[in-house]
Amino acid sequence: MEKPSLSLKTTHIGSLPLEGVEKSVDIIFEFLDIPVWPQMSRFKEENMILQFNEGLPGFNKENEILDTSSSDFENKLIEFYELYFQIIEEGKLELLKNFSLSENHARGFQKFIQKAQETNPPIVKGQITGPFTLATALKTEGRENPIFREDLRDLIIKFITLKALWQALELKKISNEVILFLDEPGLSGFGSSSFITISKELVISLLNEVIETLKRFGVIIGIHVCANTSWDIVLDSQADILSFDSFNFYDKLIIYKDSLKNFLNEENKYLAWGVIPTNSETLKNISLKEVIHKFEVQLANFSSSLGISEEEVLKKSLFTPACGLGSLSDALSIKALKLLKSFKNSIVGK
Repeated sequence: MEKPSLSLKTTHIGSLPLEGVEKSVDIIFEFLDIPVWPQMSRFKEENMILQFNEGLPGFNKENEILDTSSSDFENKLIEFYELYFQIIEEGKLELLKNFSLSENHARGFQKFIQKAQETNPPIVKGQITGPFTLATALKTEGRENPIFREDLRDLIIKFITLKALWQALELKKISNEVILFLDEPGLSGFGSSSFITISKELVISLLNEVIETLKRFGVIIGIHVCANTSWDIVLDSQADILSFDSFNFYDKLIIYKDSLKNFLNEENKYLAWGVIPTNSETLKNISLKEVIHKFEVQLANFSSSLGISEEEVLKKSLFTPACGLGSLSDALSIKALKLLKSFKNSIVGK
């Protein structure tokens, strides 16, 4: 059976501001080619640091810290690595239930599954906080970032791997093709004074450890960064999709011409262009014509800069909002998705 193409498909980063779960899921299926389970940003448990930390050894939800001094931390750590070995090395996938997303932390997930079972989409998408972002956003009881400690870094990489694998395999029950984005806003801080001692090679290796395991199960992996970063980190990783805010940061990405060319020359590699602005003021005032014009100018520049035809670039392109929509009003979040659908129809129709 031929795999469905990702070319010129629309999808979403994840978050929505709406309070109603069913309405959020319905909107997703109405406006997107590749439906994605909605992260309900109105609920504290669904912010990107808390949402995926359920079950992380030492995680203190009340204080939002990784408490390595707690009396049961060592025992929980041992239990975790035993489970990891059984799941990854021995293939006991039934143990992944220990790393599931609870209803309280992902209200849209099961509703999305139910809707997808009715509609049978050929491709679906999920998302999870990436290992670099989690390891730099969390702090220990001593206010230390786990990224600087090899033991805690390894714990977070392997924990994210299991949480992502549970999610991906649940999604594979409803669709053969599953995309999973590692959301890495923290990469915008790479190279800053706070993380000056963290090398590019280290970041790529921690991303690849997660990616390699998920790819063994046939999962398509994207990395989303909503601001600027050292884009060669993503381009040199084993990710299949680079997702970026093209509306605001196209000029920062195109600098990496050689890396982009090498990336796109590989089979099944894609750019996800964040063509719809997610800043409230910009989105409120922008028209479809302006969105299309901005992208067409970027596409022409991209094609000439890399020596790749516009047609070939489009074959390697998906389209999304620039970032999640969770910080917008309900009306603006829906406007963003409507604009995205109209944009895609306009581009495909030309």
